[in-house]
Amino acid sequence: MIVFVVECPSPYHTPVLNRLHDELGGELSVFYLCGTDTSHGWGEIAATHRYVALDRPGGRAAFARALLSSRLRAVCVYGYRGGARVVAANVARLRGVPLVLRGAANVRTEWSRPAFLRLVKRWYLRALLGQPEVWTNGSANTAYWNLLGLQRHHTIPYALQRLPGGESGAAALRAELGVADRFVFTFVGRLEPVKAVTDLLRAYDIVREATPRGATSLVIVGRGSLEPEVRRYAEAHDDCHYLGAIPQSRLGAVHAAADVLVVPSHSETWCWVVNEALGFGTRVIATLEVAAADDLCTEATGRRCRAADPPALAAAMLAEFRQGPRRAPHLPCADTARDMADRLRELTRRSIETVRA
Repeated sequence: MIVFVVECPSPYHTPVLNRLHDELGGELSVFYLCGTDTSHGWGEIAATHRYVALDRPGGRAAFARALLSSRLRAVCVYGYRGGARVVAANVARLRGVPLVLRGAANVRTEWSRPAFLRLVKRWYLRALLGQPEVWTNGSANTAYWNLLGLQRHHTIPYALQRLPGGESGAAALRAELGVADRFVFTFVGRLEPVKAVTDLLRAYDIVREATPRGATSLVIVGRGSLEPEVRRYAEAHDDCHYLGAIPQSRLGAVHAAADVLVVPSHSETWCWVVNEALGFGTRVIATLEVAAADDLCTEATGRRCRAADPPALAAAMLAEFRQGPRRAPHLPCADTARDMADRLRELTRRSIETVRA
């Protein structure tokens, strides 16, 4: 049995865990801290892997049975905070089974903390976790764990299967919105201050002034506390379309219909929409705080700009507009689940050989 401790089901983790369940022949047991995903607005993907939610009746008892089972072969925790993760990590250490740590984190966040707090956190993690194997997802994530003293790395990049209904729905969506002949900028994400959609609105005002009337459009997808402001902006400007939260079945069409995805975030531990957009060859403008763009945004796929700087964002948008519609090389669809399964087999094989020796 291989135990995974994960925050909650999500459109990103669930497909990987479904595939991992198939790869491991049913050995996978997933425990979700929360049984419901409340962070995304485009619906759920059905879980075909075996799982238990700890916030539901019997969840904690099942968790204890799994950790104490004679069949336990490895433990993988997504993140390190909270009682369930701490318990799982320490049971793995006490029982001598492989412990794997997986988590989205951006080194820039840690750089912003006082050095003393980094030192305390480094000591705490080493005392709590020892030296587990960390599955890093990219350069900013690897640098984060190095900074905190966890240096046993194995890189398993974040990857997504291409969203359904992309190219087939793109023309219909452009016609529906009346943007068939326009250069389309798109924002997809939570409408919260950290995602900086208000920076995008200010930047788009600059773009509108610098381009011919009717040459561009802005499409916004998402929900959150800034929704009233976004809705008012869209109602006041006929070249801005607010779609709200949409089902995942339509999200591929949004990305495929766009010329450029804009990610103006002030902070991003990763940013899955960069993967989604590049899966359709849609170019990306991302701020320097977006971890995914460190590895995925090149001259061929997009451009970067400073965060919290609407004029700099507008300059990047105008540069893309002036070069005209063009597609980026499609991001290959790596098989993250197979990479995980192969690594878990190697770790458990080594563990068994060590015990026998």
